[in-house]
Amino acid sequence: DPHVWLDPENAKAMVHEIEEALAKADPANAATYESNAEAVMAKLDSLVAEIDSELQPVKGRGYIVFHDAYQYFENRFGVSAIGSITVSPEVLPGAERISDLQEKVRSLDATCVFSEPQFEPKLVATVTENTNARTGVLDPLGAAIDKGPNLYFTLIRNMASSLKNCLLGSG
Repeated sequence: DPHVWLDPENAKAMVHEIEEALAKADPANAATYESNAEAVMAKLDSLVAEIDSELQPVKGRGYIVFHDAYQYFENRFGVSAIGSITVSPEVLPGAERISDLQEKVRSLDATCVFSEPQFEPKLVATVTENTNARTGVLDPLGAAIDKGPNLYFTLIRNMASSLKNCLLGSG
């Protein structure tokens, strides 16, 4: 799973490495890079506390994701998918896999199945057909988020909100 950025602790490690590389390449501005990195890492610490609190009510509730991309986020915040529609977005599931997923969704009664904005939502609709499952959208790449200095923080907050709202049936 290459989606390491979905854990803010990994993002902190990346910020640290970037800061060191910039300071080495541009020693005259090393203090600025260090100060900026410290500010971002403090924001990341706050983000972890915020998201951990937000997801508290849905810990232990299972859901199904479009593809298996969320282990870093899930491990950091104590939530976990019980399955994925496909292992890779490039490989579509066959009829037997879809049938197995529909049965899993039915047996869990009203769980959530998440799509992603960059992929066709038809598969999610097929998996949830004739079930009580709700659907939501998770955007691990920030495809639907405006670029800028808050993209990462918005991405993590949006994922948490989408999970919480769908699992609680409020979104």
